[in-house]
Amino acid sequence: MKNLKVWTAFVLVFFLGAACGVWGNSFVVKQRIAKFKELKGTRFGGGKRFLRKIESQVQPDAKTMKEIRRIVAVNQEHIRGVKDKATDQVLEIFNTTEQEINALLTPEQQGRFAKIMERIRKRIQRLKLLRSLQR
Repeated sequence: MKNLKVWTAFVLVFFLGAACGVWGNSFVVKQRIAKFKELKGTRFGGGKRFLRKIESQVQPDAKTMKEIRRIVAVNQEHIRGVKDKATDQVLEIFNTTEQEINALLTPEQQGRFAKIMERIRKRIQRLKLLRSLQR
């Protein structure tokens, strides 16, 4: 009979510990997901985090905050346009650099260089795709 009480207490403590672990883990995962969702749109244009800082630290009234949100949204679009132009210019420079380097290499070296450039182009395409999905 005494062993039954010990084993019951042991099993009860085990299940309570497991329940606390599951609850704590779900809490941490929810916090990380929330933080990840906040990161979208926080680059140069400000975004949610920028607006939250203004709201909490500057504390404008509702009408002013609505106007601030409008201004930030308009400027984010301007920044995206500039960023797209800059990306195109960088790609032009990248292609010119590739051609100049390729002219200096032997045919064997050109083959290895082409493989490197192909990997870089794939990475650039992935980044373009990610940027287009963020809009």
